[in-house]
Amino acid sequence: MTKRKVELIPPDAYPQMVSKAQGLLMARTLRSAVTAVTASRVIEDSSEILRDAVRGYVEQLEEAGTDFELVSEKAHEIRGFAETAGMLSTGRIADGLCRYFDEAHQSGVSPDAAVVALHISAIGRTARDPDALSHMNDVVAKELSALAAHKLSESRRAAKNS
Repeated sequence: MTKRKVELIPPDAYPQMVSKAQGLLMARTLRSAVTAVTASRVIEDSSEILRDAVRGYVEQLEEAGTDFELVSEKAHEIRGFAETAGMLSTGRIADGLCRYFDEAHQSGVSPDAAVVALHISAIGRTARDPDALSHMNDVVAKELSALAAHKLSESRRAAKNS
């Protein structure tokens, strides 16, 4: 296997697509109130398409079963799109699952299948809930987060004692 020499290229060495003046104009335009309103309208007009996409990811998440690598991948996709689609609780629970996987990996412990299954079930339920702003969905997200933290703590203790 041949070792390749790593070459760092300073950012200023890349060819610029626009001049500094054009860049400043673009930045000002992107920060303008008109652009924000237009972007909000586009997202609102596309919200049902986005929700359908999130539900498609949820189906794939549910079908992944105990393939935790695939579950993690789909949870990351859901986390990225759910909030934009107006599915806040779904995004929060998916974020909790992503953090659980990350922390388990960093701790060197295996994720608990029951904790993962509960997250998947909750993600599915909130994604299909017609009352996306239900207070109960937030309660479920918080309780799952507490359960995940507790299970990680138990797993870490068990790993130290073995």
